[in-house]
Amino acid sequence: MAVVLLAASLPLHAQESLEIKTPERIARMLESMPMSVVPQSGQFRCPELSSTVMFYTQSDNGITEQLGALLFSDGIRKSYDPVIISFVERLWVELLLRKTTSSQNSLLKEYGVRIVLGGYPLGSGSFNSLDKALNVINALSSVQITTGGNEIDMFMRDTTDATLHIYIPASRDLLFQFDKKEHEERLINELASNRSTYRQSLPESNSFSRTDNGLLAIGGDCYMIDSLRNDVFYTSDRKLLWDPAQYPEESMRNILMGAAAPGHLLGITLNVTPHTYNREIKKFKIPMNLLLGYLQQQGFRFYTGDMGRDGDRCQCLLAMFHPVYNYLHILSLSFTPEQLNGNSEVTLKADLSTFIPQHNIKNLFQEK
Repeated sequence: MAVVLLAASLPLHAQESLEIKTPERIARMLESMPMSVVPQSGQFRCPELSSTVMFYTQSDNGITEQLGALLFSDGIRKSYDPVIISFVERLWVELLLRKTTSSQNSLLKEYGVRIVLGGYPLGSGSFNSLDKALNVINALSSVQITTGGNEIDMFMRDTTDATLHIYIPASRDLLFQFDKKEHEERLINELASNRSTYRQSLPESNSFSRTDNGLLAIGGDCYMIDSLRNDVFYTSDRKLLWDPAQYPEESMRNILMGAAAPGHLLGITLNVTPHTYNREIKKFKIPMNLLLGYLQQQGFRFYTGDMGRDGDRCQCLLAMFHPVYNYLHILSLSFTPEQLNGNSEVTLKADLSTFIPQHNIKNLFQEK
């Protein structure tokens, strides 16, 4: 079941202090290219690097966002994760900028990437140059990308049954062309222009467990610690819980998991304090519906927790984990039960921590 929630108010405006520039990693690569002019956008050749590889740049609003080797067809680009494809094509340029196989292997070791052709890592056995890997890519018969752990495996086979693996650490710091500060700025700007609304999604399972306070829950998966879970809460007679007066935390957690009735989310605006590497990012307001919708559309998995009470104020936490790129955002909310009565529009205090190390989640809950 999926219900699209309409925005209750206008989204935040882009912050004037956040000037989006060419990512520093791309800028360094452009400076290293052995040619006088690199087009801001489009395909080009650079014989000094390779006589067989076509290169390309991509731009957005006059800003060069990507420099890569044009390794894959449009069909592959549309069928597979664009972040992974872009990383491999960007990596290929960086490798070609290294003049020797030894220097290329040094870069691969620095990144933790392994390129394996027919069982041989680059520089061993018959795999003595990148050109041999390129031969497989140019005659692809199949591609398979495996994600979901600490390493991504891009497996390719050509028409002669030669095989090529590219093993990549599943790390935001490596996969994206942005450093953390740049990525935070882009996140805020993307939130400003986002129109993706939160889609209600109820659990398909009928396997209930009983909570300590007598409610029923469906979910059961935890993220790193037992108290951070994907539970959706129900009453003892198996009706979706909505009781802010008696169960405000569980009612809010149902909202955060997309399991509350649509009307309970509409009318809630968040006054967000960002906790980021870039201390220049100011507070902003955004409809809760649009913030959660953006992160849902980006493929994050949601887990909620009860952070306890501070007087009459309840505190809940939403951890948003990306299972492919292995990074985490955390949203913490402060509210009173009365603010969830749904009778009027409300603004809730929220803190947003972005791109944080996963191990820090234990410190927030003071669990070991």
